[in-house]
Amino acid sequence: MRYPILFRTKYKSWCLTHTVKGNMKLETYLKQLQSTEEMDGGVSAAAGIGATYDAFPDSDIYKKKKKKEILRVAYPNESVIKSPPVNRVMIDLDRTIHKYSKSWQDGSLYDDPILGAKQVIDWLKSKGYEIVIFTTRASAETAKEHGQDVNEQIESVENWLSNNEIYYDRVTAEKLNADFYIDDKAIHIKDGNWLDVLKEIKSRITH
Repeated sequence: MRYPILFRTKYKSWCLTHTVKGNMKLETYLKQLQSTEEMDGGVSAAAGIGATYDAFPDSDIYKKKKKKEILRVAYPNESVIKSPPVNRVMIDLDRTIHKYSKSWQDGSLYDDPILGAKQVIDWLKSKGYEIVIFTTRASAETAKEHGQDVNEQIESVENWLSNNEIYYDRVTAEKLNADFYIDDKAIHIKDGNWLDVLKEIKSRITH
């Protein structure tokens, strides 16, 4: 008799079909499956990563369990099941959240938050957005230019945000994929119109 067996872990699921001699009941076969080291190494590999075993959906044991969960199966050409896309907003720090009224100074965060920043961030969080603070303070290159330690700079940013009760999920210097970028120096390019971009640049040049 041939049984299709579904292997499941926290990260993925896959199905293998195995032949059982005689008329062994599926329940008995599954118990043996959990203790054996055979079957082309499949069980050993699965057991090593904490897999569990279930009958395939069309078998009696599956129907008895009345499972309602939806299983996403990783096919042979997929190494990892893709997670749903994350709603993310990336927010600059200096002159966007932190007032930064005296510029860099000694690299410390000395100012208060800009009015309204916390409220908008809280609203974005309530809508399910991941809040990523992106700042050159988290850049190893910037830290090197100023003779500072990048890990200390990141810790300083995190402490300032926490002390001012501003929610964040992480701090980075990388530009990540996001739904919105909030930055005091950004220039929005609308409909690919670079002439408008040039006008905006010229309006900001003071020298």
